[in-house]
Amino acid sequence: MPIQRPTCEGIRVRSPHDAHVIFHGVATRRLPMITRRLDTEERRAITSGCVFVWEERGGPNTEPMGLGIERWTDSIRWGPSRVREEFLFYHEKDDPALEIDVSYDSDVPSPLGSGPTHVLVRENLIKQTYSVFVETSSGRRKWHLIAYFTQNTVDYLGTVDDIPCLAGLQVPPGTYRSARSAKGPGRTRSTDQPYLYGSSAVNSRQTYNVADFISNMSARHMQEILAPLEYLENIPPPRRHPVDEKALMSFVPALS
Repeated sequence: MPIQRPTCEGIRVRSPHDAHVIFHGVATRRLPMITRRLDTEERRAITSGCVFVWEERGGPNTEPMGLGIERWTDSIRWGPSRVREEFLFYHEKDDPALEIDVSYDSDVPSPLGSGPTHVLVRENLIKQTYSVFVETSSGRRKWHLIAYFTQNTVDYLGTVDDIPCLAGLQVPPGTYRSARSAKGPGRTRSTDQPYLYGSSAVNSRQTYNVADFISNMSARHMQEILAPLEYLENIPPPRRHPVDEKALMSFVPALS
């Protein structure tokens, strides 16, 4: 079975507009669609900058025929989702370790024993997802985009503007309808208008910084595990050390 390559590599998805360009690149056969679930080797090859587009299976027995995937699997454990505009973001839960073989040039036995002589730990991945409904020759279909990146590499990844077959590609308005918007009232801001994240998202009212977003996620997580304020207010202050108490009282003789 031939190895499936990502739909795009080495890029970040800055906005729904970018996602629509990638979807349209798939629809016009400029880019490949993922037609089956990734195998073990393909999952191991996932790295920052990989983007995958796949179609949700619409009926029984369609995946073996290459007509959709029931659900996406990447063998990575993810934390709870966080919503940002039309995207969902997930943080990898475990610290991933990649074992690599390195020759041990020494007369002294390797301290690691007979196993790998070196372990390389990569940065945890962040998964970004976006889903749309699209009308095809076979009827209405649901397409998904999965993008992977890390906090430290996102600003160094390319964009759809760096892919020759996508640069300047015009997406017909309304072709790709956000699946999240379809669940409720429509948003006031058109998702065809780009907003950015990363270091370029500094001076625009319609931008956000993904590093700040990740930091805020961590801050919210810490808030979730703090004790209630009412409890903290009723806790008596800790008693000072007798030496400190005596030194403080020396400044206020009347209280001694």
